Amino acid sequence: MILAIAIASLLVGLLCLWLELVAMLRLGKARKGKGAPGETPAELKGFALRQSLSAVVMFALAAIIFSYS
Repeated sequence: MILAIAIASLLVGLLCLWLELVAMLRLGKARKGKGAPGETPAELKGFALRQSLSAVVMFALAAIIFSYS
């Protein structure tokens, strides 16, 4: 059961990395003026930074769970 939680946190970490990548790609489009209306580069950069922090936390949580199980 504990390993299932660790695997789930790894998957959530990968999802956070994917969302960060998508936000960074959209950031490039927003800077060129081709992004969706209402998406500013500052909002996208902030979202990408929060997602990268979330990914680090989830990977650290998974590592802690793996090491103690």
